[in-house]
Amino acid sequence: MGRNGFLMGMMLLMSLGVMSQEMLTWELTKQLDQAAVDVRLDQLNNIYAVQRGEVVKMDPSGKVLTRYSNKMIGERVAIDVSNPMKVLIFSAEQMRLIFLDSRMSELREEVNLYAEGYEQISLAATSHSNGFWLYDPIEFRLIRYDQNFKKERESLNIAQMLRVEFFPEDLVEIDNRVYLTDPEHGIYVFDIFGNYLKRIPLKGVSRLKISDKRLFFRRADNLFAFHLINATEELVMLEGDLPERFDVNRSRICAAGQKRIFIFEPKR
Repeated sequence: MGRNGFLMGMMLLMSLGVMSQEMLTWELTKQLDQAAVDVRLDQLNNIYAVQRGEVVKMDPSGKVLTRYSNKMIGERVAIDVSNPMKVLIFSAEQMRLIFLDSRMSELREEVNLYAEGYEQISLAATSHSNGFWLYDPIEFRLIRYDQNFKKERESLNIAQMLRVEFFPEDLVEIDNRVYLTDPEHGIYVFDIFGNYLKRIPLKGVSRLKISDKRLFFRRADNLFAFHLINATEELVMLEGDLPERFDVNRSRICAAGQKRIFIFEPKR
């Protein structure tokens, strides 16, 4: 978002009467000379730069701490760092799960989901108590496993239950809620037992970035925040352009450019 977008956003919010004292402006505070096709940001402000065949972990200042190399890692690999003590890496193409500790060392052998009897798993995400979720697009079910890779529960057939063609593109658990986003229909919310709760009618969201009870998403090259409590929406005031691949936590927005990683923080 450049200067023109910033000013237009301010005028839009003033015209709608939704300016608030709580609204923050985020400024670009740091640029890291680190190439990445994607980026993740954990709750400790550690940065994970995703490259082909490698994940580089950096401290909040950008100093490289360690790295994990594996040929299966590519642009389509999903990485969940919501638990920095147990990082999840998932390849839908190869149907494999990897779990890493805080030093980016493997906690156990790779999990081959074909060997576990699945024909296809399209999504995976970290869950509470060191468990994890899988989404089966053939059976249209959410499946939860505990930390010992024991299946605990699974949802009903979501497509049948909701009576929609269901093609979710991202999955995350946060604050005792499980979110599945289907850009065509919106964001579907479940409890931690896999029971359907509601649909958020926010379409066009392909990646779930949730922090501080707000869902962040891009629309027309601008960044917006949807408040999950009161269902209101606000334009995020960002000084600078935001690349498509980004992550958010309470104190930072981190984005992957072609040759650099950009870090935004609330303007003081």
